[in-house]
Amino acid sequence: MTELSPSDTQTGVPAPAGARSPRNLTLLLGVACAVQFLDSMDIASVGPALPLIQDELGISAAALQWVVSAYALGFGGLLLLGGRLADLYDRRKLLIIWLGVFALASCAGGLADDELVLTLARLCKGISAGITAPVAMAVLLDAFREESARNKALGTFMAVAATGYSLGLVFGGALANVSWRLIFFLPGAFGLAVAVLAAFAIPGGRGDRKGGRIDILGALTVTGSAICLVYGCSRAATDGWSDIWTVTTLIAAVVLLGLFLLVERRHPDPLVPLSIFRRPQLARANVCLLFVGAYVAFQFVLMLYYQSELHWSPLEAGLAFLLGGVLTGGTARYAATLVTRYGAWPVASAGLVMLAAGYLVWALLVGHAPTLLIMFVQQVLGGLGFAAAFPALNIAAVGQAREDEQGLASGLFSTSQQIGNGIVVAFTATALTLGADGGLNGYRAGLWTVTGVTGAVAVLAVAGSVRYRRAPAATAADSR
Repeated sequence: MTELSPSDTQTGVPAPAGARSPRNLTLLLGVACAVQFLDSMDIASVGPALPLIQDELGISAAALQWVVSAYALGFGGLLLLGGRLADLYDRRKLLIIWLGVFALASCAGGLADDELVLTLARLCKGISAGITAPVAMAVLLDAFREESARNKALGTFMAVAATGYSLGLVFGGALANVSWRLIFFLPGAFGLAVAVLAAFAIPGGRGDRKGGRIDILGALTVTGSAICLVYGCSRAATDGWSDIWTVTTLIAAVVLLGLFLLVERRHPDPLVPLSIFRRPQLARANVCLLFVGAYVAFQFVLMLYYQSELHWSPLEAGLAFLLGGVLTGGTARYAATLVTRYGAWPVASAGLVMLAAGYLVWALLVGHAPTLLIMFVQQVLGGLGFAAAFPALNIAAVGQAREDEQGLASGLFSTSQQIGNGIVVAFTATALTLGADGGLNGYRAGLWTVTGVTGAVAVLAVAGSVRYRRAPAATAADSR
């Protein structure tokens, strides 16, 4: 973890009580990173265990996908509300309470003996993550206010998040070889330990923030819209885009989004002040987060390819992503230094180009070159590319948020990420299904979808690097 010198914390702004010393700041950063690691790893870790869960509990294939999708529903649907709660209420209490919910839901999932209990446990875990993720980032942004120190902290934070995404499949495969229930029990124990540390590391009280009313109607409409969108995309991946419930829920998502925008325009204390979307760096960075959805979709395609075509075990399939995860975890924190020197957008652009190139190697060479060679090239390009792109986009989106916007900006960033996951995975699954009768053509179709999405956002990031030429990410005021 990045060690922060006293000079890094001299901001000219009083630090939160209890977090003034470098030692306390390092502990606070460790807790925030642990929360982020727990949330991001939990998304991917259940994947390798799905066949075992299906066999033991007798779950149908249609119901099985909701073990994954229920988490995405809770996570994606609650992030904006969680961000707003972080701006209004005691962040330490929020973290402790919802980490406790996460731990209890994890234990319930580990003890589940039918699909309903397991799905509800995953939903509750997703809801808790939807609150703890923006709260953890808001805690970090509030503690590290000077640009260089903040960039270093965000670099470490995003390195841990990227490592969680990358290594979740590895951990899931390893634990599934012993028992799939460990995938629930161990994160629950870890969540309780983090909650205890949060009680000591994170300052209590609201500080300068004022408690206020929650925009209930805004929260209901935006949460409903996000849930309908994720649900509709999840159904499309299994039932097709013409399925009546897929179409109905996607229409409901659009209608609820329209109502949300109307409510926010008229509400005196909106959940999401619409003026925040006028900041072009934030908007551009959130769109570019589709690359994370492409990465998740890429994992989805290759997990199927490794296990269905090459007949690898869950552990072997998970280990195929180990090199990329190690490279991401080992180098992502240095992206902050590159951002401070060259700017967020050039760093993000370089990372996205490397990711797109890695996917292109798979799309062109699958079935024509040794799998291990293709895998090695992509893991190097993908590991370094993710390490550069993810922290740089985060810094561009939330690094300059005002104190009263920290939870909101982080909630928007995470919401875009989760919704992007649902959309890209759905389109990739559709491409995979349409080409399934052609042997490797189905996998190629999925890989070309992933490559196309990543290439498109790389172009958007390159345009951003041309527009925003200043070395540090422009401030919110600069980009209005």
